[in-house]
Amino acid sequence: MHALAKHLGRQLENVVVAARETAETFAAGDSLGWVYQFWQTKQKDAVNRSEVKIGADELPAVTQLFTEPYMVAFLLDNSLGAWWAARRLSEQDLRDVETEDELRRKAAIPGVPLEYLRFVRSSAPSLPETVAEREPSSLPSPLGRGAGGGGARPWTPAAGTFDGWPERLAELKVMDPCCGSGHFLVAALQMLVPMRMELEGLTAREAVDAVLRDNLHGLELDRRCVEIAAFALALTAWRWPGAGGWRPLPTLNLACSGLGIHAGKADWLRLGEGDPDLEHALERLYELFKDAPTLESLIDPRRALGQDLLSEKWERVVGVLDAVTKSLPDEDSRELGVTAQGLALSTRLLASRYRLVLTNVPFRKLADHDEKLRGFIEAKHPDAKHDIATAFLERCLAFCRAEGGV
Repeated sequence: MHALAKHLGRQLENVVVAARETAETFAAGDSLGWVYQFWQTKQKDAVNRSEVKIGADELPAVTQLFTEPYMVAFLLDNSLGAWWAARRLSEQDLRDVETEDELRRKAAIPGVPLEYLRFVRSSAPSLPETVAEREPSSLPSPLGRGAGGGGARPWTPAAGTFDGWPERLAELKVMDPCCGSGHFLVAALQMLVPMRMELEGLTAREAVDAVLRDNLHGLELDRRCVEIAAFALALTAWRWPGAGGWRPLPTLNLACSGLGIHAGKADWLRLGEGDPDLEHALERLYELFKDAPTLESLIDPRRALGQDLLSEKWERVVGVLDAVTKSLPDEDSRELGVTAQGLALSTRLLASRYRLVLTNVPFRKLADHDEKLRGFIEAKHPDAKHDIATAFLERCLAFCRAEGGV
């Protein structure tokens, strides 16, 4: 089987390489996302032409929008990159360097060019209006150098310095709640690995494993997209120079937030028979995720469940679910057990708080959606009820710690 897969893989590679005009496209790191979006085009067009109200079956096709690489780089450079620059550049650099380009070069390290990182001159002390009117030549210009010898103001990252973030990158939790094929997560991996190698003295292999384990978290409505995102992250990790090639990787913090429970409640609860804590957890999961294919990452377990399922008891329940799944006697019950494990992971990710939330939210006016989603957003996000994108922005803010960033 391995030899056959290898042979087929080489044949496919030969086809791609032979098509010279497409070879570069298929070799790009974000190819998987582009291919999947293209694959969804026919269904997306069909849904739009039908003018049906959008529900669980239609959501994946009509709300997915692949994010251009420069957009991903801009957002990461002006969040994670700004945090990095604020700690890498000295006060003298920020005071004496003439241009943004020079600051970017000083802050960059191999693999992290910070091409889109923006700086501004920090605000000058305000002058009384009468002085400003009388002596305009003494005021600093918007670009920094005083027109009449007023001197230079120090630079600062335009997005801020994120002083509330932890000093140790191991504690920086990043979330993409609409991760699609993993574009943001792969780009974050490519920034965080060199940073952790530089700051912590890790080898490439240690840094790759550490970033996958500690930093990156993703949720996505479309189960196939979750699989693509996991593969994209794994492929990037295996291809990392000096990281050892193919090998077992840490468990990825990825889950399908649109995973539905395709079983009756009685059959579902039988998974926990004889364990009161597990039965209770399964019942709460059933109620929480019964509409997950429509509500996806808008689900907030902290609001819906309170703290009882988010405590140490919940960690024990997750372990019990794992053991129960392995001991189930038939395929149907094992499938339910695997679903329960997936929902347990989704619950943990949905209930956690993060320092940085990066995503391309779904865009669609709420009037296009079915009654279930409209009713939920009107009830839970009344100030954001006109567009699903605005509701997701509110949800992203809820994902963040008080000192986090979106």
